Amino acid sequence: MAGLNYVDPADIHAVVVGLERYPRAPRDWSLRGAGKDAVRFAQWLNRGGVPPQNITLLLSPMEERLPFLEAASNDAGLAYRLVTSVNDIRRVFIEELKHAAGGLLYVYWGGHGVLGEDGRLLFYPDASAEDKLCLSVEELRVFLAQMASSGFRQQILFFDACATFVEEHGSESAPVVVPLPLPRRETAQQFLLHASRDGQAAEQDDVAESGAFSTVLLQWLEQHAADLHPDLSALHDAVREHFEAQRAANGPAQTPVTCRYLTFDGTQDDTETYTAPVDSIARLAVVGALETMFPDEGQLKVHAARVAGACGAARLVHGYSTRTFAEVLLCTPRAMATFIALLSADAVSATAEPFRVLSLAHVPPGLLSVGEYADLRELLMRAPEMSPAMVAAITQQILPGASGVQMETGSTVSGAQLLAHVENLEQHPGGHSHTAPRRRTTPAVLRFTEHLVAVFDRYPGWCRKLSKWGERVADRLGVDTTTLEDLSAAAHSWAHSLTQSSTAPRVVVQVYPEPAAGTFTCVVWSDPGTGELGRYAHDDNGIPLAPDQAVRLIERAIRSLSVSDTQAPVVEIVLEAADMLAVPVHTWNGADPGHVVPLLLAVRRRLALRCAPLASAEAEESRRAMLERRWNGRGDGKAVYLDPIHAGGYSAYGRLEADQDVARVVVRAGGDDAARMIQFALYLGYPVILWDHDAAQAVPDSYFVPLDPEGTISELPERVRRYWAKVCEDPIQHPVRPALLLDNPERQMPPALAVLRQSASDEASMR
Repeated sequence: MAGLNYVDPADIHAVVVGLERYPRAPRDWSLRGAGKDAVRFAQWLNRGGVPPQNITLLLSPMEERLPFLEAASNDAGLAYRLVTSVNDIRRVFIEELKHAAGGLLYVYWGGHGVLGEDGRLLFYPDASAEDKLCLSVEELRVFLAQMASSGFRQQILFFDACATFVEEHGSESAPVVVPLPLPRRETAQQFLLHASRDGQAAEQDDVAESGAFSTVLLQWLEQHAADLHPDLSALHDAVREHFEAQRAANGPAQTPVTCRYLTFDGTQDDTETYTAPVDSIARLAVVGALETMFPDEGQLKVHAARVAGACGAARLVHGYSTRTFAEVLLCTPRAMATFIALLSADAVSATAEPFRVLSLAHVPPGLLSVGEYADLRELLMRAPEMSPAMVAAITQQILPGASGVQMETGSTVSGAQLLAHVENLEQHPGGHSHTAPRRRTTPAVLRFTEHLVAVFDRYPGWCRKLSKWGERVADRLGVDTTTLEDLSAAAHSWAHSLTQSSTAPRVVVQVYPEPAAGTFTCVVWSDPGTGELGRYAHDDNGIPLAPDQAVRLIERAIRSLSVSDTQAPVVEIVLEAADMLAVPVHTWNGADPGHVVPLLLAVRRRLALRCAPLASAEAEESRRAMLERRWNGRGDGKAVYLDPIHAGGYSAYGRLEADQDVARVVVRAGGDDAARMIQFALYLGYPVILWDHDAAQAVPDSYFVPLDPEGTISELPERVRRYWAKVCEDPIQHPVRPALLLDNPERQMPPALAVLRQSASDEASMR
């Protein structure tokens, strides 16, 4: 990426951030000059021909600096926005950039930053000592790659922010990473240049009112890249040479770092890496353990040679010392895990125990040993086909709210992608139980593989091998058998919750309204739990019926299944898309005339609406594909909420298409707006849609909370049924009149309704 492809300046866009003032933070957080540097960067872009409207300039200036920044911006014809919160900045990246199109995207960020567990973090303007709201640089990089679909296949990012360890910023609170949405996978070229390497501060020159890094960066860009297409390698070399000269002259120890990414999944073409300094306390602890457990240095050298051979630790090959061995164990990926595995294999697990404890305390890179990683790689390369949505659902189950774990949104996840996913999960090694201190909790990698075993149990040979692998790793890590068995049981229970709705008994009713007569043609089918539908044999089946007659027909079909009360079937009502809001099945009352007790279908039975196949074969094929894809993501708990703000233009369409792996939609608009949104959701293949079929106006944000739309999907029909019972009990306190579409693509659908209706009409004419 040293030579950028030429892009017309009119097709260049930029997001430029300069955060001088953090209003909720102490005064000493102020960063004089960050706004000035941001304006200067925007001016460089504008002088090169980038239209002002393509430059989003976001400033949080110190009050006394505001007049200067206003004048500098106005002189260049640049508009700026004052930003004071997370949302002011997130909105630009998430909502505004998606409407832009071009060939090159610049991002410049000047402000405070730290190095935390999630990598490099940038403080938002409303961060404080007690609430360190952050943006993850890695999440931003991954998120921006989706901009490649708008043409931004070249992206250059500059960060003038510290990367000092988070512990240096006080212990009031840990950083809070505000996650970005899960993006699509795209291929994009990205170049990142950071002001300092891990653990270093980014120096600020208060006299010049500029960041030391930004001063050098901007001078070079202004002198060598007036055309806005810098030679990135030359830029990097010039910036590095400047700071190396500064350091040689006893100046600041600041080393800028570059990273180049050629693909969205993080494959790096040329990334500078540095050996992190070894924590002296950790090194002393490991040296002490080595000398205590292996008084015979010769024996220790044998183990060191084996670790060096497995992990490629050249330092141990060229010269052994216990100190060097300790540093290798702490810093070389998989070295500590491999060492513990070797000790365990040699039946000296007692010798391995101190190093297990040290691993938990200091977290060396690589939870898995070289051998364990190789074995898992072989298994994952032969894994059953699985969707990105399923991987995401499992990840959300084992690490609720996990961020930074991204999967490509192709039709299936490759073995290589699964392996990369596991490498991310290795960053969550577990620890000791709070309730049973001697008991080790299960690392995320093992929780992930156990859930794979549970979900794909229809592949017993593969699952058996993966399960055995998990047992070996658990034994080496010191995870006891009981903990692993509990994990396995929980994983199978979760997997069962995903599939139980596919095996439950059900009655399927195809309904076609006859508006002129006020009746409904109903064709009833039953499934005792085998997955196979059979047409229910009854004289009323397939002819126009009044609502009370239809309910009584459905009840007869349910009783014919001869299932226990604990297996009461779900009633699936199949409607054409245009009739979804026109058939009030939830209020149908099947009580006989004069009967004292009503028989309300929505109260007596769990109802789920389904959408009949679309008339257009092409449209139905597209809907079906998306239905299956979204259904695979049903376990992640995410939901799209549609409000009146989405009623205009294509807003609802864009909101629904933003994430093509989300399964649930909750419509909080009312009337015609709701009808239009529901149609959009149906045609775009959403399998779960919840709305109020009586709402003429928009409803409050908290309206559907009692129904828990983000909870377990298999239990959603029962939650709706119970709510309808409460509506009868106290309609004022329970204002929702819920309607639920739950369209499980794994459940067989009856033949097309139009064909059956014609058949029913023919039958009726012969009677």
